Amino acid sequence: MTDVNEQSFSAVTTTDVVNAHQRNPRRKHIPAPIWRFRPTLPPISVVKTIKTQIIPKIVLALRKAPVACPEEAAQQQNHSPVERFAALALASNDDAPFAYVEDLLGQGVPAESIFLDLLAPTARHFGSLWESDATDFASVTLAMSRLQRIMRRLGERFFDKAGQGSGESVLLTIVPGEQHSFGSSMVAEFFRRAGWNLCTGPFSSHQELTSLVHNHWFDIVGFSVSSDRRLDELQKGIQNIRSDSRNKNVGIILGGPAVIAQPGLVASMGADMMSADATAAPQQALGLIERMKSQN
Repeated sequence: MTDVNEQSFSAVTTTDVVNAHQRNPRRKHIPAPIWRFRPTLPPISVVKTIKTQIIPKIVLALRKAPVACPEEAAQQQNHSPVERFAALALASNDDAPFAYVEDLLGQGVPAESIFLDLLAPTARHFGSLWESDATDFASVTLAMSRLQRIMRRLGERFFDKAGQGSGESVLLTIVPGEQHSFGSSMVAEFFRRAGWNLCTGPFSSHQELTSLVHNHWFDIVGFSVSSDRRLDELQKGIQNIRSDSRNKNVGIILGGPAVIAQPGLVASMGADMMSADATAAPQQALGLIERMKSQN
């Protein structure tokens, strides 16, 4: 299932652009303000499939969604916060998961904690439910869309205190063809808060991704790798990025479940470093940029 469909670059200030140009004159050809990407329209066959198969399944799932009885509600009190929140996101009440998050904010729970300790593990929980056939496609799709909307809504508050970036730019995406981009989207929120110029995927093909890094300057390209099914494609994609990138010293960062489970993938894929902590990723990326500069 695809979690994120919009790609975007945050606008930079004139000062940021000037400072960036002074640090690296090769950036002077990049137009400002930074642009905004939007995905290409899906093929007609995909649209037809969504209309004739996916949407009817979601509607049917909503109609059949059970109403929790008092006994079930009492049992839920014994579940973990993630399990209770997941149950709300899977149920028929569209407002319930939003209200749950609002209540946490009202109790003083930091937005960062909601991102990392609630939304992220809930997304992983949905993945487990899907893999074990404990719930169906329509229910997981609907629940993930709710998580995505909560993350976006929370991000509007999360970035009231966004930092002033120094002009660094990062592209965060998944391997083209993968479906799980929720983790990448969450990491992007922390880069956005730190003031980075940001572009996010997913992209329809490696060609689209390579063309993007060829035409626009990126200091960092980060991949979230959820499984080992497309490692050959990832390795080839990294090679193409290094070969065709406008920034010949671009830093490549890997993250995600597959990389955390197999740290050796960083070297075997031809990347520069791994990041396992969304909150630390922007600072780690700055360190990598300095390291790449010192190697010249």
